[in-house]
Amino acid sequence: MRKQPYNPQEITLESLRDKMVHLLKHVETITQHRDRTLLEVGVATALFEILKPEAVNIFKVQDSGHQTLLHRLAHAGSDGVSYCDTDFESSDEVIALNSREDFRTCVSEERNVADDVDGADRFNYCLPVAYDGKIGGIVELRGAAPMTDERWELALGFVSLYRNYLSLLDYSERDTLTGLLNRRTFDENLSKILGSIRPMHVDESLMPGDDRRHRRNLEHPHWLAVMDADHFKRINDQFGHLYGDEVLILLSNLMRESFRFEDKLFRFGGEEFVAVLRPTEAADVAMVLDRFREKVEKHHFPQVGQVTISIGYVALRAGDTAAVALGAADEALYYAKNHGRNQVCSYQQLLDEGKIQPRAYKDDLELF
Repeated sequence: MRKQPYNPQEITLESLRDKMVHLLKHVETITQHRDRTLLEVGVATALFEILKPEAVNIFKVQDSGHQTLLHRLAHAGSDGVSYCDTDFESSDEVIALNSREDFRTCVSEERNVADDVDGADRFNYCLPVAYDGKIGGIVELRGAAPMTDERWELALGFVSLYRNYLSLLDYSERDTLTGLLNRRTFDENLSKILGSIRPMHVDESLMPGDDRRHRRNLEHPHWLAVMDADHFKRINDQFGHLYGDEVLILLSNLMRESFRFEDKLFRFGGEEFVAVLRPTEAADVAMVLDRFREKVEKHHFPQVGQVTISIGYVALRAGDTAAVALGAADEALYYAKNHGRNQVCSYQQLLDEGKIQPRAYKDDLELF
């Protein structure tokens, strides 16, 4: 059999094809997820496998009081892959933005930063994830050698893909008027949270050592609060829908100011809002919700004047369905509405005091 002559060009094309197939598989993996956690893990893993740095970290930029914090969401390195699902748990690494000059420059100047750390043997690369007029995160690559121009272009390309996909997710998850999360996103988040809750009597020693989300759920539950602006139809009828929309926007802004950044805030439509609060004590939930109610009551709404809000809330427990949780919070809300408005009512407290009776809710019940 006659052998074909050696052709360097064919070898190069074949190698290029293999690289492209490898890249496209990573792109496919990244873009097939609507879950942000899986997206972040996919991006970190792709960058680590393709660029071969020592580690890749993805941080979320989050304002917290008077400082800006970076919460690590995903990590890929020689020690493996780790991640944080922010619906359930706190990040394993939180860094104050001002504690690192490269991070501060990356965010404040919205530009890529390459740092030579401790001389010439350590290199950090920080790439901002900017979309929709904001810096949402930072991708950090650590290595013992500088990246080549080719690898740097690949890194920029994957970060651009990540940024664009985040923007699309954000658009699909947000209410167009208020910017809060929408009803569809609520359904997905609540189902995920309810599926994560374990019974209070579970022996914690039997759980995996790193199962932090379940350990915290044993200590304190998530909470669901349903809120409704009082006499909102009267506002629309008296002042018009433009002023009604402005009231809704201002209410959503007050919500952002009143709740922790870990809490999830939703607009269901009309004047109805929902908050899913991270695990905390019952007394703290009552305080946070009443503080928000009071802030709304004291706020001056242009042209409209005073607006008040009624709130019903309930703890999320193991075995709850979405219909059960929403039905309970909704019943507490309507009790508040029918007994003076401008108040916060706990479903469990109303039950304990005999003011309402337990009710069964069908799984397919439409509450709003």
